[in-house]
Formats: sequence, C-alpha cells, structure tokens
Amino acid sequence: MRDDVDRIDARPERAQDLLEDVLRRGIVVAALAIPVLVACWRLSAQRPLGGLSFAIYVAVAALLTAAEHWLPFQRHWGSAIRGSRTDLVYVVVASLMDKAMFLLCVTAVASVGGALASRFGVGLWPTDWNLGWQVVLGLLIADAATYLRHRLSHGLDVLWRFHRVHHSMTEPYWIRSAYTHPVEQLLILTAIMLPIAFLGAPEQVIAVVAFAFGLSGLLQHANVDARSSVLNWIIATPEVHRTHHAADERSLANFSAFFVVMDLLFGTYRRPAPSAPLRVGLDEPAPFPKDFWSHLTIPFRPSDASGPTEARRS
Repeated sequence: MRDDVDRIDARPERAQDLLEDVLRRGIVVAALAIPVLVACWRLSAQRPLGGLSFAIYVAVAALLTAAEHWLPFQRHWGSAIRGSRTDLVYVVVASLMDKAMFLLCVTAVASVGGALASRFGVGLWPTDWNLGWQVVLGLLIADAATYLRHRLSHGLDVLWRFHRVHHSMTEPYWIRSAYTHPVEQLLILTAIMLPIAFLGAPEQVIAVVAFAFGLSGLLQHANVDARSSVLNWIIATPEVHRTHHAADERSLANFSAFFVVMDLLFGTYRRPAPSAPLRVGLDEPAPFPKDFWSHLTIPFRPSDASGPTEARRS
C-alpha cells in the first residue's frame, strides 16, 4: 500500500521534470528558429514584417524572462525582471541605432551596390533564389563578417577598449545583450547589414537577417539552463556563447554570432561544458563601473584601457 502511495506522489514530480527537460531542450527552437521561419513565411507572402517583428520580440522576451525565472543557469545572476536603469538605457540606445542603421543600409549602401552591379553588368545577389535560401545566404555572409569583427575586437587594442564594456557584465541575462558601447554597436550593425546590402540583397532579406541576429543576441545572453545538444554544433546557443564570456584565458573561443560554422572552420569552437557554476566577466583587479556614462567614456580614458597582454580578452 505504501509503495502505491509513493508512486502516486512521484508522478507530479516526474511530470514536472519532463516538462522542464522539454523546455530546456526546446528553448532555442522556440526563441530563434520558429520566429525566423515565421518572418520568412510572412515576407514570402509579400506582406511586410511591420508590427509582427515587434510582437515576436515581445513574445521571445517574455519567454526568456519566464525561463530565466523558472530554469536559470545560475540563480544568483537574476533575470530581466530585476533589470537596472543602465539596462534600460542600453536597450533604448541599441534600438534607436538598429533602426537608423537599417535605414542607411537599405537606402544608401544598397543603392551603391546596385549602381556597381549595373555598371559592370553583373548581378551580385541571387534574387532569383527562393526567399528562404536568400535569407540563409544572408545569414552566412553576415555571420562571417561579424565573426571577423569579433575576432578583431579581441585582437586589436583600439577595438578591445569598446568590446571590454560588453565583457564587463558578471551577471548576464537576456536584456543585457544590449550591453554594448554605441561605437561597437555601430560596428556590429555594419558587419551584419552592410555586406549583404552592398551585394544587392532585397530589403526583405536584410530585414530578416537583422531580425534573426537581434533574436540570437537575446537568446545567447539569457540566463537559461538550456540543453541544446546537437544544436550547439549548428547555432550559437546560450551554452556556446556563455563559454565565450567565461572569465579565464581558455574562453578565447566561440566568437560566432548566429551559426558556429566560422568557429568550426577556424578552430575556435569550444564545446560547452555540462551545466555547472561559471564565473564570467573580466579578470581585472579593479571593479568595472556599472553606470552608462562610465561605460560611454571609459574606452577614451588611456589609463583605464588594458592592452592585450594586460587583460583577459574573451
């Protein structure tokens, strides 16, 4: 009789464990793959993303916030619910810059690329391809450009001054994906949109690529105990990118921003370790300031910018 009672009591616990496991393994698909597919479907039907992209961002943000609360990778890191004023300022600045850069790329840069293609009589972009394949090509090109930018940000002092701000966070959660100096944010958006705009990619393709990279940034920095398994060899999941933020010399790896193909090609891919405590941030003697104004000015203070041999640059 007692054994029957124990089995009945264990059922809810097993059901909860199963649900949590499904959520851990499905978070990447739900927060990134499905939204990108929906965006492609919408545009393939000749309908603009418009408010749909904003609605998807809100839905993904809500999903990640809930996951950070119920399935955190490290509970003491917290979640977007406890976001600071600095978090909010970064989100506003990043959103404005994203919109401005998109307008620039689909107008000025795309016009220059189109003019060159017309001048030499060569179509630089395969506009006859299916929209989905054009998006895949755009993601691969943008990924290669962002990988190069990221590697340079760890290799050149002048770029590390700005990238160091992003690596200063010691308690990452999804909203802190925006923790990027405006100068570096401009470089990131340029790497994502400029090459494909120059090659003549249609506005719809640029829109989906920018949208996909935006969602990927949110997901990568989420404080979620994801278990992505084989997807870790395809996409820059939270597990993959968290390894990049580890506060040790070994974390000079996993630079990719969407796919991990560039890391695999150039030998910088590092397989994420099983779920375990992890210290992220900078290995520097003095604590890094936390307010936006200090973040804005610190790259321009010579005494505050550690060089490549003086600071861990991961």
